[in-house]
Amino acid sequence: MVSPLPALLAAVEYGQYVSGFKAIPLVVILLIWGRLLTWADKDAEAAHMPRAALNSAYLVGLIFAFLLFLLLPNYWIALAALFVIFAVEIAVHLILRHRKVGLGDLSKQFKAWLHSFGSKKVKEAKAGQVQFFGSKGDVVEVPANDAPERSGYDAVQEVFTQPLKLNAERIEMQPTEGASRVRYWVDGVSYEGQGINRNDASSAVLLLKGAMRLDISDRRKPQLGNMKATLDGKKFEMQVLTAGSTAGESIVAEVNPKQRHEHRLHEMGFTADQYQVLEDVIGDGTGVVLLATPKGQGLTSLLYGVLRRHDAFLSHIQTIERDPPTDLEGITQNELPLSAQPGEEAKLVAWVTSQEPDIIMIDRIDDPKSTADLIRFAGTGKRVYVGLRAANTFEALQQWIKLVGDPKKAGSQLKLVVAGRVMRKLCIACKQEYAPDPETLRKMNMSPDRVTKLFQSRGPTNPMRDQKGNVVICNFCGGLGFKGRSGIYEIFTIDDEARQMIAAGGSPNQLKMVFKKQRRRYIQEIAVLQAVQGETSLQEVARVLRVADAPEKTSSSAPAPSGAPRPSSSSPRRAAPSSGA
Repeated sequence: MVSPLPALLAAVEYGQYVSGFKAIPLVVILLIWGRLLTWADKDAEAAHMPRAALNSAYLVGLIFAFLLFLLLPNYWIALAALFVIFAVEIAVHLILRHRKVGLGDLSKQFKAWLHSFGSKKVKEAKAGQVQFFGSKGDVVEVPANDAPERSGYDAVQEVFTQPLKLNAERIEMQPTEGASRVRYWVDGVSYEGQGINRNDASSAVLLLKGAMRLDISDRRKPQLGNMKATLDGKKFEMQVLTAGSTAGESIVAEVNPKQRHEHRLHEMGFTADQYQVLEDVIGDGTGVVLLATPKGQGLTSLLYGVLRRHDAFLSHIQTIERDPPTDLEGITQNELPLSAQPGEEAKLVAWVTSQEPDIIMIDRIDDPKSTADLIRFAGTGKRVYVGLRAANTFEALQQWIKLVGDPKKAGSQLKLVVAGRVMRKLCIACKQEYAPDPETLRKMNMSPDRVTKLFQSRGPTNPMRDQKGNVVICNFCGGLGFKGRSGIYEIFTIDDEARQMIAAGGSPNQLKMVFKKQRRRYIQEIAVLQAVQGETSLQEVARVLRVADAPEKTSSSAPAPSGAPRPSSSSPRRAAPSSGA
């Protein structure tokens, strides 16, 4: 009997069981999956997540998904199952990461990755070093090892690499006896960098001045230039000031100065009830609002944040500022010299009010004539924002009353007083939980029964360690223990009762009674609440609430772990006094 198999095989049309088009989605998903597994491996380590366990789980999920794809009889169902498992793995990683360190930094990582595809190839510095670009965007070439300028290039790397990794906002190299001292500021706190010997420091200044097209031959006159840099995919713009003395030349670099005051009001740390009060007052658009902070505690950011809440295209807004740090879109900024006399200020205020804008902001007032014109202007149904250097709302009020010279007139157009300052946030990746001392809690008016845990930064005496006991520097904060800052605020609504109290010459204690009747919280209470919620530490609260404008000293009782920055022994940080609750 002849077998029917040859006849059956002959009837088969070859190539019908494999489709190249159907393989494309599978290959694409597997390639993306593999790339994300590589990223997740590195990210798990950086975010202090269980790396080995997550890698094993993700790999098992990939294998299971691929087997399921091969075994399921329907192609589209199998592809959907593969995609679902892929999506679940991504979601699991993001959920775990959100609980541990949040997702705020992922957008920057994604943008840097996208930029890497279209960026022009240039001769770059080594991985982990800074690539500098001159004032015209030209690359600062890496000198050969035996080139005379190589020592200066290496010195520039020493000065800038670590501070930029830590997102420093200011970097200084100042000449001292025999060497140059390096300091940098991160979130308002200064740290000591690696010292640079005198010859290398001089070569570094020459290299930077050449890149910025400054006059290399003039080593004494202050010169200001601009340059750019990239490090680990991040871009930086720097405004660099060089100056000379008998000891040598110095460098002061402001990092990303235009981005420093770009905060939006809803991101600045106001509590929900405070923000609602602000929204209502901003919407009203009349009267005088006082905005106050101690020196170095975010006054410009507060003033600009409030102004940006107004629609600059529907409202005519003008400012009167000493040395404005950046341009405000749609807003007319009138500049006063830093050395302007009170009479010059009053003259400019009179001219700006004559232009009949809807809103005026002045960042400082020295002349009583200015206050008279601004109060008169506010009385026509317009808005005035006044910047003051004060520790709390009551100090700001007293300053305003003294400037005006008449308590009744000072309070006549007042709507609101806002006092604030900025406080560092604990690094969410490495902050450490501890049981607070009951006596310490009582001293801070906190109940030991209600506050059973607080958080602190990991200092040099208690760094993170791996399973072998080796010191591990946190990838998120670089060993600082803090990352980023947020505002804390005190708000005092000037209602009819408060206005009558001001007009009658009420004392600060009487005004505080009105303040408490409004169910407001003092700035110390807001700061302590941040510590209770785990946003910051009690040590940071104490630092921020100390006397304003007094230089602080920061020291470490033990050496910092290798790779961790050291706090400066003469930090210019500034804090503020208690509001007197």
